[in-house]
Amino acid sequence: MRSASARRRAFRVAIGVCAAIQCVCAFGYDPAGAINPDAFKPNGERYEAAVPDTLDLAERARIAVHGLTSFLNPEKHFAPYGHVYFNGRPAYLSDFPGGPPNWGKIAEALQFARMMSGSEENLDVDAKMFEGMITDVPLNPAAPTPVSCTMAALTNLYQVDPRPELKRVIDTIAEDHVRSAQPQGDGLYYYDGPPSTNPTALGVTNYWLQVFIQGRAIRPMTRWALASNQTKYIDTCGGLARFTILPKFWESEAAPKAVTSAEHAQFNGHSHAHTQGLMGLLTYAQAANNARIKQFVRDGYEHMRSFGIARIGLFGEGCTTGDMTWLALALSVAGVGDYWDDADAYIRNHLAELQITDAARMNAANAEMPEGRGKNDTTSGPYDPANESNENAIDRCLGTFLSDSTHPTLIPEHNLLYTICCTGNCTPAMYFAWHSIAQCDDGHARINLLLNRASPWLDVDSYLPFEGKVVIRNKSAQSVAVRIPFYVDTRSVRATVNGEPHDAVWVGRYATLDNLEPTDTITLEFPLTTTTETYTLKWKQDEFWKECTDPGPDWKPLDPPAKYTFTIRGNTVIDVSPRDTGKGLPLYQRDALKAAKAPMKTVRRYVAPKMVSVFPP
Repeated sequence: MRSASARRRAFRVAIGVCAAIQCVCAFGYDPAGAINPDAFKPNGERYEAAVPDTLDLAERARIAVHGLTSFLNPEKHFAPYGHVYFNGRPAYLSDFPGGPPNWGKIAEALQFARMMSGSEENLDVDAKMFEGMITDVPLNPAAPTPVSCTMAALTNLYQVDPRPELKRVIDTIAEDHVRSAQPQGDGLYYYDGPPSTNPTALGVTNYWLQVFIQGRAIRPMTRWALASNQTKYIDTCGGLARFTILPKFWESEAAPKAVTSAEHAQFNGHSHAHTQGLMGLLTYAQAANNARIKQFVRDGYEHMRSFGIARIGLFGEGCTTGDMTWLALALSVAGVGDYWDDADAYIRNHLAELQITDAARMNAANAEMPEGRGKNDTTSGPYDPANESNENAIDRCLGTFLSDSTHPTLIPEHNLLYTICCTGNCTPAMYFAWHSIAQCDDGHARINLLLNRASPWLDVDSYLPFEGKVVIRNKSAQSVAVRIPFYVDTRSVRATVNGEPHDAVWVGRYATLDNLEPTDTITLEFPLTTTTETYTLKWKQDEFWKECTDPGPDWKPLDPPAKYTFTIRGNTVIDVSPRDTGKGLPLYQRDALKAAKAPMKTVRRYVAPKMVSVFPP
């Protein structure tokens, strides 16, 4: 087992992801008139409904609002804390470093969570948080990522509240991005330093900052170009994209001699950095209709699926689980591939498991931890009240996401903590999934994921994973096309409208029902299969979470490697064995999901009047 000092060194590398993009300037932007507090208030329709008590992303978002507004530091203009340690007793929040560089991610996550859930909890925080972010997060020309994240959050706000003062701020940020980009060949870049080849317990990070910084800038710049109808920013994104796909950034650790890995995005390095690069590239490629880059991103996504246990969304770090969910959704929306079942499995399993939703479970795990600072904390001595807080830390973090996506059954003591970036990446992935469940164009609705959803056109009640059943309560759709998951034999699907059999027209895996009327109730039923699937994992239980594809030249896998057997109903894990033991937080405590009948509950549903688009049409 690695020594405590080795794990602390690993964690220093992890927080270096944040430290490396810390700002070097001393000022931000002028928010005068840009932030309208009323723009954050959810003002959609609300109504009570009896629904299956199954995974509900709107309910998960309601819990997220609690954490996203409670783990902020009022003494720092409501900036987020950078880290939370549950492996010290009492649990505590800390910012050495990590919070401000991720400010924009957390602001964006909060917007999405309110839009999904309609929660008004701590509503007075939002405007203060946004004003602090604009004022306190300046541009580092070589590493603009904090301001890139700010631009993403402000672009979302502009779609809801398009005021000229806000446009002025975003235009200024965008122009700073354009001005800071340096030419190289036919491309543009912000940072092009040497690779980081020193092995750590995280692995070898290699070319991570280069791909991460460029990719994180491309996505909000492209979205702002489309939202503001200023296509000039697309040209800058094209230059950044051409630099980002340079072969030196996409060389695999090992590849067949006949394969040119750089042409297939088979990267070797920091996983989350490269998936962020792929996300930026795909956003640009969709806007510019660049078929070659779309294929490149698809290949990179497939490459990353080889690591960890893709069937459940276990990709090493929580950020990467969020990114891979986003990529699966975006590639499907773009028509580059059909990855809806990938996304469905990630969402139902490890993305859901990483979210802290049960204070009692976390309190029980924390009660076993030693008093004082947690393992892998890089700070020592008494708590600093200006930058740390141990006041109700577990309750304040309900709804946020853990970072360890390496260990499938137990997050061990040394990893029972998180860096704030994971919440900033997992929550937007959850929003993209919620947004993609049901869509409607000119009266023709499409349901891509069989998850609960209230929408302006129809409501989806999902009985999965208890029963192979989905009920659609129509409001205004003239037709609906429902995607049936890959594990269902389409010949076994039975459809009714208001209790009467109804023939469906099949196109691929979509069953289409036409001639619908408002208030129609459509029911689709099918046999739900349960499978037993065994996967091999070479990562070790006693190591830090893995953020890189290459664990290092001296790293050796378990011999023999660990094997985990999952019981999966549909796409949902309902059991796993063996289970790792020791201090920490047990995962996949899902005995309740083994029942054959879905329990019902009454909820207050919320329908947002306007939704933010996170990916080009």
